[in-house]
Amino acid sequence: MTAIQASRSARSLLLVLLAFALGVAAGGRLPSSQAENDPPFQPIREAFELIQSQYIDAVAIGQLVEGALTGMVDSLGDEFSYYISPEVYARDYRYSGEFTGIGVMVDTTEQGDIQVRTVVPGSPAEAVGVLVGDVFHVVDGESVAGLTQEDLSALVPGPRGTTVRVTFRRGAGLVTFDIVRDVFEVPNVDYALHGDIAYIVMQEFHNLSRKQLEVALASLDMPVRSGLIFDLRGNPGGTIESAIEIASLFIEAGEVILQQVDRDGQISLSHSAGESADINVPIALLVDSESASASELLAGALQDHQRATIIGEATFGKGTVQTIHALANGGALRLTARRYLTPLGRNIEENSIVPDILIMDDDSQDDKQLAAAIDYLESLRG
Repeated sequence: MTAIQASRSARSLLLVLLAFALGVAAGGRLPSSQAENDPPFQPIREAFELIQSQYIDAVAIGQLVEGALTGMVDSLGDEFSYYISPEVYARDYRYSGEFTGIGVMVDTTEQGDIQVRTVVPGSPAEAVGVLVGDVFHVVDGESVAGLTQEDLSALVPGPRGTTVRVTFRRGAGLVTFDIVRDVFEVPNVDYALHGDIAYIVMQEFHNLSRKQLEVALASLDMPVRSGLIFDLRGNPGGTIESAIEIASLFIEAGEVILQQVDRDGQISLSHSAGESADINVPIALLVDSESASASELLAGALQDHQRATIIGEATFGKGTVQTIHALANGGALRLTARRYLTPLGRNIEENSIVPDILIMDDDSQDDKQLAAAIDYLESLRG
C-alpha cells in the first residue's frame, strides 16, 4: 500500500466511524454508499449492523467505536502503541509533571492489590493521614477489587476542589477519608551525598524534570563535590523534549544528542540547547534492564560524548518514539512514529545501551551497582 493509499484508507476509516454515529442517530442504519465506495471497510459496516440487529443486548455506539479503535491499534502488534480512553486521557498527568488528585503514588502487589507506595509531602492525602502501605478498598462507594492501576486512575483523580471518599485496608481494619483533590507537582528527583560524591535519582522524564534536576544540583553544591552519580535505574522514560533538556545540562551547545529516523528513512538531528550546568566533575550514570526510552536516549548521548561512564546492566532497548493524537471522542491514540539512534548512530532498539562497567543486580540487600559507582569515582581522585 502506498502512502497516498494509506492516507485515503485512514480517512475512509474515520468516515466509517463517523457514519456509525450518524447511522445510530438516524435509526440504526449506516449509509451504504460509504462501504460500497471503500470495499476494505465493508466488513466493519456488516459487523456493526449485525451487532445492532442481532446481538442479544443493546450496545452503546461509543462502546463499539472504542472497541474498533482498540482493535485497530492492537493489530499493529506494537506494545507501545495503544488507544487511550477519554476517561484516562482527560486525567493523564505523565508529561506535565503536575497532577490533580489526592497525592499518592501506587504500585500493585503480588496479590493484585493496589497499595500506596508514596504519599506526596504537602498533599491532601498526607493532610488527612493516608499512610504508605494503605491498600485501596472502596472509592466513592465502588469496590476496586480486580481493578488495574489505570482503572483506578479514572476514579481517584478529578477536578481541583472536588471530594473523593476513599476507604483503605490498613492492617486488619479499614479506614475511610474524605479527601479534597488538589494540584501538586509529581515528586521526581531525590538527592543525597555519599561522602563528597553527589547522588541524584530521577524517576521519569516530564515537563518539570529539568527544573527539579537543577534544584537538586544547586542544593548539592556541585563545585565542591568530587563526582556525580546520576541514577536512572527503573526509569521508564518520558518525553524526548525532557531528555534533550536534561542532556543539554551536560553536553555543549550545538552537539548532537540523538538522531531520529521516520517511516521513510529520513534522519533528523536533535542538538543540545546549551545553557549547561557547567558540571566539571566525573559522572557515573547508573542504568538497569528497566531503564528505557528517554533514559536510554540520555545514557547513549552521554556515553557517545564520553561525558559519563555508564555502570550497571544493559538497558531495556526501547528505541522508538511515540506521539499522542487527540481524537474527536475525547480519547487519543498513542502511536510509534519514529526510531531514535544515539549521536554516533547506534540503534538502541536492536542493541540497548551496554554499560562501560557491567555490574549485575543479584537481588542482595547490598546495592552493588551503587557501590561500584562510588568506587569508580573515588578511584579517579588520584
